[in-house]
Amino acid sequence: MFSDLNSELYSWIRGAILLLFLINAGLYLQNGKRLFLNYSLYLLFVFLYFIKSVVPESFHQFYSLFGYSFLFLSFVFYIEFERILLTTSVNTPRWDKYFKFEQYSIVIGASILPFVQYLFGSHVLITVVFILLNLLSVFTVLTYFEISKIKGRNAYNFIIGSSFFLIFGNWGIYYRFLNRNSIENLLFEPVFFCYLGVMLEAFMFTYIMGNIFEQVLEKKTDLKIQYALKQKEAAELKMSALQSQMNPHFIFNSLNSINNFVLKNKKEEASDYITSFSKLIRRILKNSENSEISLFLELEVLDIYVDLERKRVTGGFEFHKEIDPLLNLHEISVPPLFLQPYIENSIWHGLAGKEGEKRIDLTILKKKEEVVIFIRDNGVGINEKVKSQNKKSSKRKFFGSLATEKRIKLLHESSKVDITTVNILEKESSGTEVCIKFPLRKDN
Repeated sequence: MFSDLNSELYSWIRGAILLLFLINAGLYLQNGKRLFLNYSLYLLFVFLYFIKSVVPESFHQFYSLFGYSFLFLSFVFYIEFERILLTTSVNTPRWDKYFKFEQYSIVIGASILPFVQYLFGSHVLITVVFILLNLLSVFTVLTYFEISKIKGRNAYNFIIGSSFFLIFGNWGIYYRFLNRNSIENLLFEPVFFCYLGVMLEAFMFTYIMGNIFEQVLEKKTDLKIQYALKQKEAAELKMSALQSQMNPHFIFNSLNSINNFVLKNKKEEASDYITSFSKLIRRILKNSENSEISLFLELEVLDIYVDLERKRVTGGFEFHKEIDPLLNLHEISVPPLFLQPYIENSIWHGLAGKEGEKRIDLTILKKKEEVVIFIRDNGVGINEKVKSQNKKSSKRKFFGSLATEKRIKLLHESSKVDITTVNILEKESSGTEVCIKFPLRKDN
């Protein structure tokens, strides 16, 4: 069995080497790491060297010339694999130059070997190979002392794996060289030891490559997590920027109202308004510390705001709320001052220009896994007459509502948020209805 290179044992080893080549080549195509490329090429040339004993007879002449060249070329990729794995250009730059010189020397040697076989025969070729492999072995042992200074498990594991091939490979070469005149009578085929060394080395290197691939996957996962966190941070910053623009807008409008009371010499009403206004500002400032608050807190602020606006509108207006009992308002997340701009829009672009009954209805429902909010007023609505009289009012959207729309979409992802405005034009009534839909996202 050990002397027959066509036996099942050797076939299994060759098959295992070919499989490892395909796996590492696939990993290189997947992540582009040159480490996997060089290790796969090393395995490929070792495989090409090992199949020389089982190729068809028509290839025997070719392998007699280039067989050992394949073995030496495998060392070129092996050394490149070592340089990348251990980052020798950084950890040991002086020896990295020696490794490069070794690679160039091996390429030259591998190119010369076919001419040695052709000109001087196999006996001289085996002698030259024996000398070259001994020189490489001495250099390899010297590199172990330098590599052992590199920190990390990879250096330690590499020395162990490489030692398997060094010891058994050289034993095979010595065994063949010492018995070069009686190869046919040997119990063991000399290349058996090379097979054994390669397989033991492959087990260790596969362990190393498995760890490296796991590190690559972990790094990719970490990068994805960091990217997601950065996206979330960017969304929060954008939301904060929109909120910081909207708060001054609201405060400016409220200060205008105080100014109107003072100008009309309504001191008591101005005092009451300032008291309520200061209460509202405290709540707004407190809520603005967060990018999102509960819908319950949002409605509390909204109630204070509506009471203030009633005092500004001639004749006041009615405000009715209807909330689905299936909803827990404490668990629903919304941006601060989320509903206020739409209510403000209804008041000053709908009710302010209307005579008679003025009314705003706020309805909050649960529909499947969505929160649906309706804001309906019985104001002037949107029609051509209003458009011609006041283009600004007819748009029914101003900075506050536009900013709020962006904020709610940032919080719940644009694709899952729907905001529509419907003009109500009936025989006996008019107005506008805003419908806001967003996912039922709980506030943790």
